[in-house]
Amino acid sequence: MTDASPSRFLRIVLRVDSFASSSAGTITLIGVLLALVFTHTVAGVVAATVLFAAWVAVGWTGLRHQRLSGRNRTAEDR
Repeated sequence: MTDASPSRFLRIVLRVDSFASSSAGTITLIGVLLALVFTHTVAGVVAATVLFAAWVAVGWTGLRHQRLSGRNRTAEDR
């Protein structure tokens, strides 16, 4: 555990994680994923796969940062 502030890139990732784990962010991402898949194109499916992988990676990074910092998210963090 460290008290050093996160890097600029990590702060951006954590902000994206905060949005993605909110109700509005989850609904938005699911809608975009479905829209990409239902384009019935290879590019749409590939883009949906990449977006989903990024969503998982950002969520995993957020959870890991939360665990390592010893901090629990509260309603004020959202």
